Amino acid sequence: MRPVRRRAVIVVLPFVLAWAVVVATYAGLRDRLPDPLATHFGADGGADGFTGTGAFLSVVTAVLLGSGLLTLVPTLRLTKGLGAQRFAVALGYGMSGLLGYAFASLLFANADANADADADATRVSRVSLPLWHLGIALAVAAVMGALGVLLASRDAASAAGPGKRAAAPRLPLAEGEVATWTRSVGSPVLVAVGAGTALPGAVLVAVGSGAGALLIFVGLVCAALARCRVTVDRRGLAVASWFAPRPRMRIALDRIERATSREAAALSLGGWGYRVRGGGSALVFRSGDALFLMLATGREFAVTVDDAATAAALLNTLIERDRPAAGERG
Repeated sequence: MRPVRRRAVIVVLPFVLAWAVVVATYAGLRDRLPDPLATHFGADGGADGFTGTGAFLSVVTAVLLGSGLLTLVPTLRLTKGLGAQRFAVALGYGMSGLLGYAFASLLFANADANADADADATRVSRVSLPLWHLGIALAVAAVMGALGVLLASRDAASAAGPGKRAAAPRLPLAEGEVATWTRSVGSPVLVAVGAGTALPGAVLVAVGSGAGALLIFVGLVCAALARCRVTVDRRGLAVASWFAPRPRMRIALDRIERATSREAAALSLGGWGYRVRGGGSALVFRSGDALFLMLATGREFAVTVDDAATAAALLNTLIERDRPAAGERG
């Protein structure tokens, strides 16, 4: 993906997701919502302003998608200055989180409430939205803003181009000597995504929506993949989750032609988690040091992990030791 297009996706995506969450919440609560909706609240939490349900969705669409476009224009013009890019993207992410939570919490507050209007247009409603929701909205905005800073930094790193490929040196091993290399690697992004998906799912389940179960499942999968242990030994490469030795991903030594290491941005590998891309696949936890395997099939597999140079060196030594033995057996 071209740098400009990639940056556009990064900037607009949270607003689109926030809009989708609000629309999905509306669809799930539609039969339980009054018309009009209480959409403005006083300092005491009581409703003092109302909007029709149809107009509400129009306002949500205009505010969220419009804000995304307004954030996109100046961000694309910032071709220099990582600090300015971080600020612009963080501001957009924080705004999407704040607005998304505000609109969704407003719908939940209206659920199962009775709102009436008389001929004098004096509306009386039992809908309330306590002030502590503002604190949660600001916390969501802060988390989203931090994620925006992270993504802006990674986008700038990936736009600068991939790092130099370094041929991994062999790791000296005596004849018959056995060696194993292992490291744990975690992903703050996957933790944040898991929590950000599971918590709304739990809220939806609590209010009786079956759609929440799927969100909880996705959140738990992200949490399970958020930390893994990468191991290199005479059998090849293995990656296992932090909480159990099975299931695990294993690439046998005889499937690996060559191993190298280099710095890589998460976005340049397709994003976080297990990614399939042209010519190969990757298991991405964060940007930084990464191990790259050229497989016998001609495809490439990458995993982001610290001290990848040592892992590559050991793999190359083991491959070199194994190949002659395979030739003699043939």
